[in-house]
Amino acid sequence: CFMKTEELTSATTSCALVQQAADEAAIKQLKLDLGAHKAHIDMLGSKLEQVTAEVHMKYKNDIQDLHDVIMVEQEEKDDTQRKLKTAENELRILKMKQAEQQRDSVSVQHVESLKQKVMKLRKENESLKRRLASSELDCS
Repeated sequence: CFMKTEELTSATTSCALVQQAADEAAIKQLKLDLGAHKAHIDMLGSKLEQVTAEVHMKYKNDIQDLHDVIMVEQEEKDDTQRKLKTAENELRILKMKQAEQQRDSVSVQHVESLKQKVMKLRKENESLKRRLASSELDCS
């Protein structure tokens, strides 16, 4: 009976040692797997940080490009507004000159008309003077 207890103890001890070795091997493998997973997580975290930085830089560059485009368009708008204002002023000046020329033209026509009337009156005056002189000669 003692032998059987010894054999049983030996078998249990042997079984426990085999189980312990298997457990230790499993623990070792799990630690290796955990290390590999941690390394993979670190690598993914690093990639995520890199991608995040690249995306932020891209958006920052895109925003700067858009800001530059807006600045150029604003300068073009300001330039166009200045040109429009200049053209409006030139048009106003041309209209004033045209009105002045029109007034001058009317004045010139009026002066010409008055000159013709004066010349007509002078001719009539000369004619009347000749007739007066002729009638004075006839009376003497």
